[in-house]
Amino acid sequence: MAAAAGSPAGPVLIVGGGLAGGLLALELRERGRAVTLLDGADAAAASGLASPTALSYGGIPGWPVLPTPLARRAAGAARRWRQLQRRHGDLGWRRCGLRLHGSALAPWIRGLPFSRVDAVRLRNRLPPVLAAAGVQQRRGRALALEAAGAGWRVHLAGGESLEAPQLVLAAGAGCRALWPDLPPYLSCSWAGVLQLPSGGGPITLPRHLQRPLLERRALQLQEAAWVVDPGRAPWGDGALLGQISWLAAADVADGSAPELAPDPALMEHRLRQGLAACGAAWISALEAAGHYHQVPVAFSSNGLPLVGPVPQASGLWVFSGFSGAFAQVPVLAPLLADWLAPHPHRSARARQRLQALGL
Repeated sequence: MAAAAGSPAGPVLIVGGGLAGGLLALELRERGRAVTLLDGADAAAASGLASPTALSYGGIPGWPVLPTPLARRAAGAARRWRQLQRRHGDLGWRRCGLRLHGSALAPWIRGLPFSRVDAVRLRNRLPPVLAAAGVQQRRGRALALEAAGAGWRVHLAGGESLEAPQLVLAAGAGCRALWPDLPPYLSCSWAGVLQLPSGGGPITLPRHLQRPLLERRALQLQEAAWVVDPGRAPWGDGALLGQISWLAAADVADGSAPELAPDPALMEHRLRQGLAACGAAWISALEAAGHYHQVPVAFSSNGLPLVGPVPQASGLWVFSGFSGAFAQVPVLAPLLADWLAPHPHRSARARQRLQALGL
């Protein structure tokens, strides 16, 4: 993202009440900024959509998964989650075991540090934690945004609007609908999982995830494509099973719109077929699998999230497109909050640190 000078003092409006918006709001409050957080969760529920935060495995590797500066920083996410829980109480972070499906390295991988955040616990705890921190929370669906004087105005369903000098887009797959001029590598896929009635135990992941490889091809796809990754993770009192990822052709408009969603019945069928082909253990789990959920997910086809000011739009910022959000968001939110802080030296240092991560 383009560089920006020190930010003016004043309230910040964050659009998106999930993991990214919530943790950024907490960081900004620690720096003394007034924050209004617009959460469209109720609107999503009414339309039959869940959120990526609520349906995430929440896995957090304690080692760099890639040889990049961002991956090395994300490897410290567990420490950051511990700090957040000391400050705000239980947010669902726990150490846990890890198994790799189809890997001869399973005994070795069990020795590596791994943890997770229970997405159900986080979603239940985040609103009262935000309220205790002094974050003003609003519910509603953002329809459009526009420059308004020296700031920004968000128009909501129902005719209301919100204004602030600075606005951060942390709405995941909904960001491009609000500001179409975001970089083309910020895109949207659809992810589907199966819900199991009982949970517990370690997280199971495939040795090689196919989803990131599909995302890298997003700008070249001539037709819709999908992949199935086997996996299992505790989720509240139950568990999540598998994941199917679906991408529209590159010349199709943003897939975050509900009318562009893939057919849920077909997606569930493909997911079950893909898991059944992975072996007897998955077939046994499928017999207990209940409800199918699918949700639009933002990602960056170049593998780097968008963190910073939007070019040619003074006062508009973006915080979206994460790969492994539960590891990346907690370590990047403090840097973005520093960049937004009205202290020139702190802002400049944060900008330099993000640039050093390739962002």
